[in-house]
Amino acid sequence: MEDLNDLDAAQEEISGLVRLYRGLDPLEDDNFSVNRQEQFRQLFQTLRVTTYGVGLFLTALSLLVGGIGVMNIMFVSVKERTREIGVRKALGATRRAVLIQFLIEAVVICLVGGVIGVGLAGLVAVGINQVFTAQLTLGTVLVAFTICAATGLLFGLAPAWQAAKARPVEALRYE
Repeated sequence: MEDLNDLDAAQEEISGLVRLYRGLDPLEDDNFSVNRQEQFRQLFQTLRVTTYGVGLFLTALSLLVGGIGVMNIMFVSVKERTREIGVRKALGATRRAVLIQFLIEAVVICLVGGVIGVGLAGLVAVGINQVFTAQLTLGTVLVAFTICAATGLLFGLAPAWQAAKARPVEALRYE
């Protein structure tokens, strides 16, 4: 509490000096203000929370759009490879084997996108470092790749399931 009293006393002293410098009468109102660091910290914290919120929203939206794109790519891949799926199942491939094959393909597609994204983020971080401090830590990169893999699994599940449940006879007839 002593530090706060010292801060209040310092603020009063600064106010007195500025009033003297500006030639203000004792009855006149101040035509200036003395700002404390807490005000700037509060403003910065509000801006930071807002920026993080907008960033998270845009990231989630990008992941959703990207995931839908991956799902569409995988549905097209399943459709184009229907005969291959039929041959594999006719030769004894299990639903699980087909499911895992297409899930791995979806995850790989997302990880390739993650490599491109992390590469671009690294370049941007180097550029930002010329003016401000920015870093791309190993932890951030690992989180990014984990999210990419999870996106591939989540959005690749429906196409992979469609491929896994295909009946061999119908798949072999597909043209």
